[in-house]
Amino acid sequence: MRYRRQEAGTALLFLAPALVLFAAFVVYPIVYNVQASTLRWDGVNVGQFVGLGNYKELLEDPVFVTTLRNSAWWILLTIAPQAIIGFLLAVALNRRLRGRAVYRAIFFIPAILSPVVVGIVWQRILDPFNGVVASVGRLTGIDVLTQPWLSDPSTAIFAAIFVNVWMWTGFSMLFYLAGLQLIDTSVIEAARIDGATGLQLMARILWPLLRNTHLSLLLLGVIGSLKTFELVYVLTEGGPNHASEMLPTYTFKQAFQLQSVGYASTISVVLLVVAVVSSLSMVRAFGSGFLTGDET
Repeated sequence: MRYRRQEAGTALLFLAPALVLFAAFVVYPIVYNVQASTLRWDGVNVGQFVGLGNYKELLEDPVFVTTLRNSAWWILLTIAPQAIIGFLLAVALNRRLRGRAVYRAIFFIPAILSPVVVGIVWQRILDPFNGVVASVGRLTGIDVLTQPWLSDPSTAIFAAIFVNVWMWTGFSMLFYLAGLQLIDTSVIEAARIDGATGLQLMARILWPLLRNTHLSLLLLGVIGSLKTFELVYVLTEGGPNHASEMLPTYTFKQAFQLQSVGYASTISVVLLVVAVVSSLSMVRAFGSGFLTGDET
């Protein structure tokens, strides 16, 4: 018994730095945010306690509804295209191809760039007056290319989603490359001997065997979509008229532009709850071991 206590004390001693950091940078901010969400507070003066008043106001806020709708569009229209295109690129670059390391690096480069840099570059590309897309549209007579993609309320969120897919598809490709290299080559050879074509091999052999990769990218994609901020803020600042507003950009505006820190804390608490519930739901639905490759 004494030995076990000493062993537990030693283990706790080694865990202490991580626990302290976790408490300081995760637990404390969450508790602070929850407490601030019950106040009508500008971040400077003493806040006025309003209980659940901020949450009631949030549920009646039409902009909040818009952010939820945009988040749903973002999740639906980024995860699937990134997965499909990334998978196809991974299959193509997993073969013996001259210079494949160079191609892999080229496709992965956007994922390691700063979202701010990507946003600025694509803002210039999509400029309806001097942008590359508009210039091509005027030269070819394709008028649809000359429209203001980022300043039109009907297209702003979809233009931002397109840029996000361009940026993160290489990340999905890297995941699928790692998954493909873990597949036993004898399975692929057996399928080819049985007469499987290239399309059948991808659809019926490779795609199902990469189940854990799909689920990992799904979880990362949902979390990443909910916390998207820099790219949207640089491209559109959530406009026009909140057409491309996301939960993080709306939180930022409420806290630092409108000085409504209590209301911003309420939005961030709701964002945290949505992210946690989504993650736990996926883990519960697909099994707690899907991230580690455990099928049991």
